[in-house]
Amino acid sequence: MVYLDAYPHVMTLSREEQGYLFCCLFWYANRIAGEVYTDVTVAAAMCRDLTPQSRMAFYFMADAISRDTLKWKEKQKNYQKSAAQREAKKRIAAMPFRGRGVDVYPSEEEVKRMEEG
Repeated sequence: MVYLDAYPHVMTLSREEQGYLFCCLFWYANRIAGEVYTDVTVAAAMCRDLTPQSRMAFYFMADAISRDTLKWKEKQKNYQKSAAQREAKKRIAAMPFRGRGVDVYPSEEEVKRMEEG
């Protein structure tokens, strides 16, 4: 996500600097999204053709990308955990004789057959 507050700063760069800046930002976002965490300072050093002005823009824009992506990943992890817990509760609730005072529970084979269909 690119925030509009970066617009005035990016517009002071030449078209060539803008293009290289956005290429570096896309590369950085791809690394963060792909589980390869790279510190912003290290990433800026890897983008060797950034001018001092475009490097400064890279720092604050890459910080936002990193912050937002890591926050999104944490939310996704929590959603997946909640979904798995809901599914486990559904499976337990669907077991025969559950809560009817009967001490007979299905065997592992019967549970597998119930889960399959």
